[in-house]
Amino acid sequence: MLHTLKTVPEKKPVSRWYWLLLLLLLPACVVQRIDRRPYEQSEYYEATLQNLESHPATVTTADTLQVGWAKVNITPPAPTPLAGYGKRLGMEYEQVHDSAWVRTFAFDNGQTEAYYVALDMLITPMLVLQELEKCYPALGLKPEQVYLSATHSHTSFGGWGRKPGIKIMSGKYDEELVQQLAQQIVESIQLARQNLEPTKVGYGSANAASLVKNRLTESREDRDTELRFIRFERPDGTAAVLSFFSAHPTILPSMQPILSRDYPGVLVDELEERMDFAAFSAGAVGSHSAVYFDGATFASTAEVGERLATILRRELHEVKTDYVYTLGYNRVPLLLPEPQWRLSTNLRLAPFLFNWVFGKHPAYVTSLQIGDIVLLGAPADYSGEFMDELEHTAAQEDLEVVATSFNGGYVGYITPEEHYDLDEYETRSMSFFGPESGSYLTHILRLLLAQHDKPQAAGVR
Repeated sequence: MLHTLKTVPEKKPVSRWYWLLLLLLLPACVVQRIDRRPYEQSEYYEATLQNLESHPATVTTADTLQVGWAKVNITPPAPTPLAGYGKRLGMEYEQVHDSAWVRTFAFDNGQTEAYYVALDMLITPMLVLQELEKCYPALGLKPEQVYLSATHSHTSFGGWGRKPGIKIMSGKYDEELVQQLAQQIVESIQLARQNLEPTKVGYGSANAASLVKNRLTESREDRDTELRFIRFERPDGTAAVLSFFSAHPTILPSMQPILSRDYPGVLVDELEERMDFAAFSAGAVGSHSAVYFDGATFASTAEVGERLATILRRELHEVKTDYVYTLGYNRVPLLLPEPQWRLSTNLRLAPFLFNWVFGKHPAYVTSLQIGDIVLLGAPADYSGEFMDELEHTAAQEDLEVVATSFNGGYVGYITPEEHYDLDEYETRSMSFFGPESGSYLTHILRLLLAQHDKPQAAGVR
């Protein structure tokens, strides 16, 4: 029997014009133009305004404020990656010059409670925030009752990020380290809570212009020169201080395999030689760095830390303290535009590439009110050039204001719009969300600040 053989049609080769078209279209998918539209015209701005309206600050004026404080050593054993510079490529430290700690203040006025947490780390890691939020219910707390901050030392430990871009800055991810760090923060909260006593509170600031510069503009005008602090004093004479300064702790060499808190560690240790407890948080450090003269050495960290301690101690005893009764707090989701990771003045990579490299994490603005002092937390390297605007809003409400960075999210460097086109690291590589991000975030912080007004009578709102 004869069978007819079927012929298989020959596959035509893909036209070279097809590949050419694909190559021409690919850049259009990956490269986009910078979006320079005003934030006031955006959906993310409207959504954040709605969040502010639906998340009013909790502010209570009740019994005499009680304050407690505690610290827990969080230094992982060597070798553990350092965090702070991408060129390290996950380099591990071999020795510890001075240990890293979590230092926590507890506040309770009989009607509500709140906590201030300062980590001796580059930032408050996003994954640590996620772990903490699992722990808060067992403590009887909501996330908005815990105000997070960091010293921003670039020679503290890493190991706390999963995404490729975060691993470059902080080394190989260590899940056990993240879980342990969250537990250590919880321990510090519990210890501070056990240490509550009626405590007087006072606010002060001192000019430290000789120790800070604007590294973006080199201008002597566009910088935050104030060393701010809160003094706590108990009837038995024990005292504590929480201080803030807007200069990057980036003194030590990037490729030195030694863990250190940089100049904030020296400042805190110097203060604790004469008082019961001290803590430090990075202020509005976004475009600011420390001024020092002995090179990238421990001598320079000692120089800056000791000089700041001397300035602070000189002002400390001039600050009037008194019992206060008002305690307030808030945490509001901050909606963001699409990421604009820049290639040039007018071009950016497509958002999906940024999200693949760095991930998508929630961002918040946070606040903590102690008497007439309001702390504002930003999820960023927030620039000290915005402090005048915040202080103007605070003065209208007869309040004192302090801005801190690194509150558990991270949206990059936040600097004024007029610097956006500078070909600098902060504005080209690390300004993730466009030219309007500084104006936008500052506007939202001012609205958050306005939720806190000067204490008057007992009650809650």
